[in-house]
Amino acid sequence: MEDTSFLKRLLSGKFLIDLWQKESESILGIDLGSSSLKVVQIRKTKERAVLETYGELSVAHYAGTDMGKAAILPEDKAVEMIADAVKESGAKSTDAVASISLRNSFVTVIDMPVMSDKELAKSIAYEARRYIPVPISEVEMDWWILPHGIETEGEETEIAKKKTTVPVLLVAIHKNVLDQQKNIIRSANLKLKTFEVEIFSLARACLGRELVPVLIIDLGASATKMTIVDYGIVRMAHSFDSGAQDITATLSRALRIDFGRAEKLKREVGLSDRPEHKEMKQVMSPMLDYVFAEAARLSSDYRMRHGRSISRVILAGGGALLPGITEYAVNRFGVEVSMANPFTKVEYPAFLEPALREIGPNFASAIGLALRGLK
Repeated sequence: MEDTSFLKRLLSGKFLIDLWQKESESILGIDLGSSSLKVVQIRKTKERAVLETYGELSVAHYAGTDMGKAAILPEDKAVEMIADAVKESGAKSTDAVASISLRNSFVTVIDMPVMSDKELAKSIAYEARRYIPVPISEVEMDWWILPHGIETEGEETEIAKKKTTVPVLLVAIHKNVLDQQKNIIRSANLKLKTFEVEIFSLARACLGRELVPVLIIDLGASATKMTIVDYGIVRMAHSFDSGAQDITATLSRALRIDFGRAEKLKREVGLSDRPEHKEMKQVMSPMLDYVFAEAARLSSDYRMRHGRSISRVILAGGGALLPGITEYAVNRFGVEVSMANPFTKVEYPAFLEPALREIGPNFASAIGLALRGLK
């Protein structure tokens, strides 16, 4: 079984649990992506979130494909994989929060006339039909009013009087997706506390109390998800079917090597500026330029709508582990670019710091899910 968890190489998950052991409730964050499964167990003690264990398994082993390739597992294989990850990591909790992919969701902001909450609830049920591309009966829907910004109490009252519309964040998830995920979690002998669309978990894990617009780019294997968070709230989301596996496939064709070898080269060499790696960088650059061009377009769209510019970019997902990508992104965006470091949200033994910082981008969603479960 493929096990990429540094924790498994350094010490057992059980040892880490024993190290922190106190009476408290623990929660699992389960993020099943298209190329790997991430599991994190944390607990809350005296208002602090404490990391107990974590683990990652590659989908490749269960799908019978190459490392780095995206795959949709049949339900029985997904159940087996989750059960194996829980066992291998030494996790003991059976309470779980699981992720829902953005591609299986619908997230948008709509403007609604100012009205009472009761009237708004009725109106959104009808208005949503204009935005959701499937029958309303086929989705579970939720919504909440977004604040326009941060104002003092007096300013807020004056502005509210002048407003004729309010921005509402609308979220819908296919019922069949929810049913399938529920069956998978329960079949793995876990108790489902709730689900969450991945972009909200990412925002929780990657950000603190920032009030400025921040762009989070989640570079997955099969898709890239982009989220703009402003005033600490998700304001805009976008995804498209181009991800890290496409970079590997392009490298494989250009260098005339198999996918597995190309994936290994990508992870080891990345965007190196050394002369002998020039061809590799030239092959990968157009794919990354496309991703960052989409990000720039989304940022420009947000600035035009709201008059606020992106001040920082955070890279998350397995594709963010590509060596040299941070420096490459800085040259494209011209603003601060950093790697997601979700483990800053939890406490853990100090000697794990280097390893957790290295793998952080890939565990952002799982950490965010577990934190959601502690609330």
